[in-house]
Amino acid sequence: MSTLIVNVGSTSVKTQLFDNDLQLKAELNADYGAKDGLNMSGISLHNTPFSHKDSTIHHAEATLAFLFDTWQGWLNAQEITLCAIGHRVVHGGANLRSITTITHAVLETIKTLDNYAPLHNPLNRLGIEMAGRFFMNVIQYAVFDTAFHRNIPVYAGRYAIAENLSDHVDFYRYGFHGISCQHSVNTAAQLLNQSHENLNLIILHLGGGASATAVKNGISVDTSMGFSPTEGLIMASRCGDIDPMIAVTLAQEGKTIEDINQLLNKQSGLKGLCGESDMRTILEQAVQGDRVSELALSLFCYRIQKYIGAYFAVLNGNVDALIFTGGIGENSPDIRQRILHNMDGLGLVLDKHLNHQQRQGHSFDASATNSRSRILLIHAQEEREIAKQIRAFITN
Repeated sequence: MSTLIVNVGSTSVKTQLFDNDLQLKAELNADYGAKDGLNMSGISLHNTPFSHKDSTIHHAEATLAFLFDTWQGWLNAQEITLCAIGHRVVHGGANLRSITTITHAVLETIKTLDNYAPLHNPLNRLGIEMAGRFFMNVIQYAVFDTAFHRNIPVYAGRYAIAENLSDHVDFYRYGFHGISCQHSVNTAAQLLNQSHENLNLIILHLGGGASATAVKNGISVDTSMGFSPTEGLIMASRCGDIDPMIAVTLAQEGKTIEDINQLLNKQSGLKGLCGESDMRTILEQAVQGDRVSELALSLFCYRIQKYIGAYFAVLNGNVDALIFTGGIGENSPDIRQRILHNMDGLGLVLDKHLNHQQRQGHSFDASATNSRSRILLIHAQEEREIAKQIRAFITN
C-alpha cells in the first residue's frame, strides 16, 4: 500500500511515491515550461534514473497525462496498490483549514478560490481531476498551503482597509509555504528534542518564492506573504513589500492591470534589480565585482533581517531557533552568512565551519556554541509532509 503525492506548479509537476513507512520509493518530476518542451527526470521503482523529453508537450494537461500513464505502468508492473493520492493545493481560503478528503463538493469549493490563486489553484484542480481519471478507485486528499497560517490572530491577519471591498474575494493575510513550515516545525522538534507545542521559531523559506513566518508554541502567529504570495520578502521575480501607490501611479501613467501584474510578479524582485533571478548566478556576478548584483544581494538580505527583527519582537525575544529552508535557505552558506552578519545582538551566531558543510538532503544545527537561539538548516520535504498528514488522517 503506497501513497502518490502530486504537486502541480505553473511550469512544473513534482510527483513522489511513498510506502507505509513514509520512505520514498520513486519519483517523477516534469518541467513543461521550457522552450524545448517537456523534460522529465526521476528515479524508477527499480531505483534507476529515468529521463524523457518530448518537444511536442508544452502544457500541464499533456504533462499530467504522460506522468500518470507512466506511474500506472510502473505500479501495475510491480503489483503495487495505491491507498491514497495526495495533492498540494495552494489556496484553501477561510474554510479549508486542514487535510481534506476530495469529493465533488470539495472540488467545487476549491474552484471558487481560483480568484485567490489564479496561477496555482486551477492547475492544482487539474491535477486532482486527471488523477481521478487514471486512478478512479483511489481516494484523493488535498493539503492546503494556507492551512498552517489559519490561526494567526485577527490583528495580524487583517488589512487596514474596509471589509467587503470585493464581490469575489476576502482580502486577508492567508500566507503560503504552510506545508514547508509544518515540516520545519516537526523537524525542529526532533533536532532540538522538544515537543513542537513548546517551540517558538522564525522560519525562513527562501527559494524562488520567499517567506518569513513567526511560530509561537508550534502555531503560526504571523507570516510575510499575505493575500497573495507577492507580499513580504524580495523574491526571484516578485517585488515583495512595496508602497501600493506605486501601482496606482503606474496605472495613472497608462499601464494596464495585466502590465502591472506582470511587472510585480514576473519582472520585479531580484530580476527587476539586476536582470537575473537565479541566486547562484547573482552570487557569482557579485564576486566578480558586479555592483548591481551586489546591490540586489544587499536588498534581499536586508529585507530578511528586518523581518527577523520584527518577529523577534512578536515572540518577545523568546526564539528557540531560526530556520533556513528552501532551495536558497538550505544550499547557500553565503546568503545565510550575509543575513546573519552583525545579528549577534539578537543572539544569532553561525558556526562558520558548520555553515559551509554540505549535507545534501539532511537537516542539522549550524549555530555556534554561543548562539542564544539555535540556527537550523532544514531540508524542505513538502511532498513527504503531505504523505505524513495523509497517513495520520487515515489511521486516526
